[in-house]
Amino acid sequence: MARQYTLIGFAASLMITAVGSSQAADTTISAVQGKDHRTTLPSDIEVAVEGVVTGDFGKGFFIQSTRSDGDAATSEGLFVFPGNSPSFAIPKVGDLVRVTGKPDEFQPFPELPVMRTRKVAVCGTTQINEIPSEDRKSYLPITQLNSVTSVEIKGTASMPDATDFIPPGANVSIAFADKPNSPFNPTDHPRDYFESLEGMRVVIHDAIVVSRKEPGWDNFWVIPKAALELPERSAYGLPLGIPGHIFPEIISVHKAKDQKPFAPAVGAQLGDLTGIMTYENGSYMIVLDAVLDPDKLPVPDVVEVPVPTFGNGIRLATYNAENMSVASDGATEKFRAIAAQIVNDLKSPDLLGIQEVQDDDGQGATATTSASLTLKALTEAISDAGGPNYKIMALDPVLPNTDGGAPGGNIRTVFLVRDGSGIDPAAPTRLFDTEDRCDENANPYAGARKPLLMEAEVNGKPFAFVNLHLSSKLGDQGLYSNAEDPKPASIEGRKKQASWLVEELERRYSGAARTIVLMGDFNDHADSEALEPLRQSKLGFQFQRDYRGETFTASYAFNGLREAIDHFVVGGKQVQTRVSYMNLNADTQDQVSDHNPVVLELLGN
Repeated sequence: MARQYTLIGFAASLMITAVGSSQAADTTISAVQGKDHRTTLPSDIEVAVEGVVTGDFGKGFFIQSTRSDGDAATSEGLFVFPGNSPSFAIPKVGDLVRVTGKPDEFQPFPELPVMRTRKVAVCGTTQINEIPSEDRKSYLPITQLNSVTSVEIKGTASMPDATDFIPPGANVSIAFADKPNSPFNPTDHPRDYFESLEGMRVVIHDAIVVSRKEPGWDNFWVIPKAALELPERSAYGLPLGIPGHIFPEIISVHKAKDQKPFAPAVGAQLGDLTGIMTYENGSYMIVLDAVLDPDKLPVPDVVEVPVPTFGNGIRLATYNAENMSVASDGATEKFRAIAAQIVNDLKSPDLLGIQEVQDDDGQGATATTSASLTLKALTEAISDAGGPNYKIMALDPVLPNTDGGAPGGNIRTVFLVRDGSGIDPAAPTRLFDTEDRCDENANPYAGARKPLLMEAEVNGKPFAFVNLHLSSKLGDQGLYSNAEDPKPASIEGRKKQASWLVEELERRYSGAARTIVLMGDFNDHADSEALEPLRQSKLGFQFQRDYRGETFTASYAFNGLREAIDHFVVGGKQVQTRVSYMNLNADTQDQVSDHNPVVLELLGN
C-alpha cells in the first residue's frame, strides 16, 4: 500500500452519500476479490460491500466480512480508498460499514527502500542522468474499492478471527512462488496464498525477527518459530539460504499506526503478531495492529557457537567495505570501525582483498578516479588501531564511471599486503579494462567492476590472487511480481563474467604449477547457475566453505535470509586451506558494512 495516505479525522455523520449510489448492487467482498490476483468485476460499475473496519492506513481503511463464503481461495478483506472521492470520514476500527464504490486495481507507488528514480552514469564520462525506476512495472496491484460515493455506518461488530499465517512451503522445501500457466492455487502456490489473504487479518505465531531494521524504513522481516526448521537455520539460529527453497515463510511486517521509530534486535522473539495482509514495493507484508514497546522487547537468546581460531599459516581476508570513501559522511568513524574489525577480529591478515572502494570525492559527477587518500586513510586507521603497516596494491579506473556502483563513486577492488607477511607481490593488473570497456555487447565487464589480478610469491611459492566483485542482481524480477515465473535476469551477465575470467585464467595458468585464489563479492551462491563456469573449469576451482560447517557459511542478509555470496575459490595447484566466515556485520544493528568478511588460512605455507 503506498503512503498516498494521511489519516482523515473521524466525523460525526453516519453516512455521506453521493447521487447515484443507491443503484449499486450489493456484492460480497469475496466476490470483489475473486480467485485471482485481479478482480474480475468491471471497474466502471458501482458495487456496495459490507464489512467490519479492521484498520486504517493513510487515506484509506480495511474492511473484512463478518461471515465467510467458506472458500479459502477468496479473500474476505478489502482496502477502501476514498482519497480521490468527496471528503469522507475514516470509520473507527470495529465499525460495521456498508461502502459503495467501484472495484479497482491499484499499484502502490515506491517507498523506501525502493526509489521512484535512479541515477545512471554514462560509462567513460562524468555525465550522470536521473531516470525513472523500472521496478514498479513488475509489481502486482492490490484490489481495492475506489471512487467511493457512500460510507454508511450500520453499527459495530467484533473483529474477525485472524487467520494463521502458514504459507505453502513453510514446513517443506518449495522452489517456486507460482507455477506458470496453472490455475490459481493458494494451497500449493505461495504467491496465490498471499493473494487469498489480501486485506484480511492474519496472525504470525511466535514471530522471530530475522532482519535488522534500516533507519527510515517502516518494515522488518520475521518468521514463525515453527517454520524455522533445523536444516534451514544458520549457526546463529536465523534463516539460511538452501537450494530448492524460496522461504515464503519469511514475511515483511509494517509498523503499526503511531509506532515510534524502533529497531528490533535480530533474533528477538516477539510472540504472536497480528495485522492485515497487504502488498507494497513488490512484497506482501502484514501491517501490525498493535504498537510494540521497544523497552519491553525481549533480548535475543545468546547463541553459543565455536569461535573461529587461526593458526600460524598465511592468512587472507576478503572484505566488502560498502562504498568506502574518505569523502563520505561519517568516514572517520567508518574507517575506525573497519580497522578495528581488521585488527581485532581478523587478526591483521597478511593479505586483504577489499571491494567497494570509492574514489576520494565519493559519489558525484567529477573526473576524479583516484582512491589514494581513501586507501591511505584506511591503512592509517589500521595502524592507529594497533595493526601493522600495509602496502597498497591498487589501480585506478582509466576513465570515470567505467566500473559501475554508485554513479561517480568509481568503485573498485584493491589489495593490501602486510609488511613482513612472506608475500612478495608483483604489480597488479585490471583484467578486461580494454578499449571495449564501455561496450556491453563486446565486454561483459563493460560498466562493471574489473577483476584485479596480482601474482605473488608466498614464502617462495607461486600464487595468483584475483579480487572480484561481479555484477549485482539489479533488474531481477521479485518472487512476488507480475511474473508467475520470475526470471533473475542478472544471472546471464554474471555467468558471462565468470566465463571470461575462467578463459583468461586458463590461458595464463593451464599447466603451470601455480595456486590461484579468487576472492571477493561474487553476488551469488556457490552452486548458482551464474558461477557454473568456475565449477567446470579445468583449473579445478573449489569453493571453500567454513571449516566449522555449512551453517556458518553466510556473508550477507537479504530480506531476512542469510546467504554466502562472498567467497574464496581455490584452483590450480591445490593447497590445504581453512576458511572462516566472520559474523561481524550482517546481523548487527550498527553494522560497519552490509557484508561479513571471510578469512582463508593457507595451512603449511
